[in-house]
Amino acid sequence: MRVAGVLLLVFAFVPVYRLLGRGEDSPFRQASITMAEATLGYVLWGSFTAVLVGVLLAAAVPRARLGQWADRVGRWLEAVPLRRWSIALAIGSALIAILIGHFVYRGFFTNVDEIASFLQARYFAAGSLAGRLAGSSEAWLIPNMLIVDDGWVSQFPPSHLALLAAGIVVHAPMLVGPVLFGMMTGLSALVFPRLLPQNPRVARVSAVAVALSPFLLFIGAGALSHTSAGAFGILALYAALRARDGSWRWAVLAGAAIGVMVSSRPWIGLVLGTIATFGVWLPSLRGGEPSSAPSVGRVRWLAARLLGTAAGGLPFALLLGWYDDVLFGSPTTLGYLAAFGSRHGLGLHLDPWGQRYGLADAVGFTSTDLLAFGTQLLETPIPVGAVIGIWLLRERRVPRGVGLLLAWALVPVLANGLYWFHSTRMLYESAPAWLALACLAVAPLLQGASGAAADAGDAPLQSAVTPAPGGPRRRLDVRGVAAWSVVAGLGMAIVLGVPDRVRSYTWSDDTLARVTVPTIPDGASAVVFVHTSWNERLSATLQGAGGMRQDSVISLLRRNTNCELDTYARARESRAAGASVPLPSIDLTQESGAPSDLLRPATPEGTTLRTRTGESFTDDCARELGSDRYGAVSLAPLLWQGDLPGSEHGEPLFVRDLGPEKNERIRSRFADRTAWVFVPKADGAPPTLVPYEEAMRVLWGAE
Repeated sequence: MRVAGVLLLVFAFVPVYRLLGRGEDSPFRQASITMAEATLGYVLWGSFTAVLVGVLLAAAVPRARLGQWADRVGRWLEAVPLRRWSIALAIGSALIAILIGHFVYRGFFTNVDEIASFLQARYFAAGSLAGRLAGSSEAWLIPNMLIVDDGWVSQFPPSHLALLAAGIVVHAPMLVGPVLFGMMTGLSALVFPRLLPQNPRVARVSAVAVALSPFLLFIGAGALSHTSAGAFGILALYAALRARDGSWRWAVLAGAAIGVMVSSRPWIGLVLGTIATFGVWLPSLRGGEPSSAPSVGRVRWLAARLLGTAAGGLPFALLLGWYDDVLFGSPTTLGYLAAFGSRHGLGLHLDPWGQRYGLADAVGFTSTDLLAFGTQLLETPIPVGAVIGIWLLRERRVPRGVGLLLAWALVPVLANGLYWFHSTRMLYESAPAWLALACLAVAPLLQGASGAAADAGDAPLQSAVTPAPGGPRRRLDVRGVAAWSVVAGLGMAIVLGVPDRVRSYTWSDDTLARVTVPTIPDGASAVVFVHTSWNERLSATLQGAGGMRQDSVISLLRRNTNCELDTYARARESRAAGASVPLPSIDLTQESGAPSDLLRPATPEGTTLRTRTGESFTDDCARELGSDRYGAVSLAPLLWQGDLPGSEHGEPLFVRDLGPEKNERIRSRFADRTAWVFVPKADGAPPTLVPYEEAMRVLWGAE
């Protein structure tokens, strides 16, 4: 416990993330370091301010008063019947998430993972595993999607896609995330009392913290697969607790919930599924009813629950294996590996971006995760991890259930350390445990405050301040200062943290213009060619027509000029069509960094150009570059809002503008639709619909 406490304090206040260096060779590292530096700044000055305010409030308002207020709130929370309490929190939290999705996200997806998942879910809802693109895949391919023998699919496992498909069938896809978040909140309200039977008020407050956590709400308002993994992870834990206290048949539900988790987010599903079962049942063999039975009886008790778990999870394991075999060629090949190769797997190695992921990198990225996660959970300047760390160092005995909560909170941190991709959202599934631990840590600050001290440890501590000679010795209630500092931190979260987080998720007018479906004149059926950047066109062409894996494409884009890659991509297309043409020499190395002679000059909005001093552009390259002179628009944010090939309902069909020659294949396939191009008319201007012939003439012609 003490080791965990020390580590939590270190990661809360020490810039361990600087092990990553400056991150010059990786935009992802640079962004992580920048975020961590800004967060640490907020933590340091914010914590100092909160403690200073805590000292002033502790001097002005006795801790007993604060304890009385907390006691009244606690009695009110306990008065609500548990089932009604759980349902109310589930509905309330889901409604808040829906409001965030409507008023903050404006009904749009905020992450390409959501978009890729939703696109394939639409095909699920139509009765197909994949979409058919009829030989023009580069016109539709976006990140995290790939072409397999069966068609156009996302890289994600199937259970979350199936839940999204269910939302599509009932015409409420944007409610899937909020409903799953409400499910997680409601089940948390049922789980915490069983985990913390000696702390019923803490259990109630912990459920409120889950329902109102800005971090959880903003993710729950979207459609990431974390929402399904988090909801079914809590369901697995609840069912395992019911199996511990009652019939083994609850273990079947636990196994089914773990099956949904694993077939939504495999690694975290396996990790938390193990904790939810073994972590609940093995300690019961040392205490409680099973331990009073003969050893054979205890083994049978555990075996019945493990077999029930296996029975519940087996159908989902078979489903996942079948799905991977049909789409990706093997029951053990996940879509991630099909899209990016073995570098997407766990362990210390080169990642799909060609960056070295070693032990120091794992520790450094874990530092960025914990630092940001600790503040974003409640948007307080005092990190949640620091509060828990101080409590673990101070408490000699921790309440029953804390061991499982610590495992639920901390083991995923270690597990994510083996994975090259880091983000605070990777800790979403374990967030309820962190919040429950934080509430347990704060509770002793209020216990005994409304009357006499409960014990000697609750008495005010002597101040380090020396009184005036001959005067009475002044006493500083350290617990009072700590309690009021927590209150001040929550106040700063309400005044500063949450509004700032809302602003970070609010769409700018420029971005809204780029993600909003344009109004089609006269309501005609349309195919809209979105003019994406040369970089995006190259990536889609190399992956689609060129048949390259995404990790290879990422390295190629980083280590070669646009013109070199354009020439290479055209040669690959020609060879695929049967022509005997040589492939030009390019840098195929998959390693970190980029050649020092590559230049990135200023370009119009939404575009990127890599070149070298004195590079001569071919006519094709000059044409590609010229088409971007007014800027570019990303395809993915528009693609999911319109019709898809094979899933058409009279909405605009969005495709990538690849130039008049390649576009003709799309136009001939959808000849009954009016063609338009969505493109800015000037650098920095919002994109607008332009008649197809005019756009082709201006962008790709002689003008």
